[in-house]
Amino acid sequence: MNEPWGIPGPAFAWLYGCLVVLPLLFAGLWAWSLRRRAADEETPLSPYHLAALAGGTERVADVAVATMIAGEQIRLDSQGRLTVLRGGQGDPLTRAATELVPQAGAGGLYRVKKLLRRSAAVQEVRNDLQLRGLQVDERRRRAGWLAAMIAYVPVLGLGLARFANALPLGRPAGILVGFLVAVAAAIAGTVLLRRPSRTVLPTTAGLRVLGAARRNPALLPGVAGAVALGGLAAYPDPVMADMLVRTGEVTPKGPEGSSSSGSACARGSCGSGCGG
Repeated sequence: MNEPWGIPGPAFAWLYGCLVVLPLLFAGLWAWSLRRRAADEETPLSPYHLAALAGGTERVADVAVATMIAGEQIRLDSQGRLTVLRGGQGDPLTRAATELVPQAGAGGLYRVKKLLRRSAAVQEVRNDLQLRGLQVDERRRRAGWLAAMIAYVPVLGLGLARFANALPLGRPAGILVGFLVAVAAAIAGTVLLRRPSRTVLPTTAGLRVLGAARRNPALLPGVAGAVALGGLAAYPDPVMADMLVRTGEVTPKGPEGSSSSGSACARGSCGSGCGG
């Protein structure tokens, strides 16, 4: 027999193709199972929990900031800068936001939101959703993709060894080269997928809970409920909503870049939360 390793090329290609597919298949099934785990759908959720399911950690920060502006705990001016009016009050998220305002400096609302998203208070919301089975368990999700990445290392080594053995014999290796490229791409994909996710991945139960809240928004009234389900653009005061969206999505550009917002406030149309 002069076949490399005693295995004909077509047979090896078939076997190797299975090895290329299996790690991704099992990792995908693992991720699918995590999204369909049993969950507590009966316990009412806070606006922060629903915000996380609807828009991730950024939406949680949006709810905290919007609630504080509506409650006149902080003031937002036309340049996106925040001023604490009443600190040390409210839930852990609003207290955390109050402490972060001085750290934000010229970054204003944009910087406060960025810092708040990384805070322990926001992480606690995610942890609670995971415990209730409404969010995919991040640790277990990453473990599945790590296992797939590790499994691909010997698969890649096997393919390279076969290629190195077949090349001197003048055997056609086009299909094998294609498989090796696919394995390299799969390894790169698993590396990316196992990175910590800044988004919240709802389970099937989490999506059901979120859908029920959207169908009956009266169960979540007020500014917190509106922003949790619709983002800063859903803030009840349209002028303030526009300011929150603009200053919350980009860093402040200075006084010269905010004349239109300033004139709107001068006309007295920003509501009780506007200061500039």
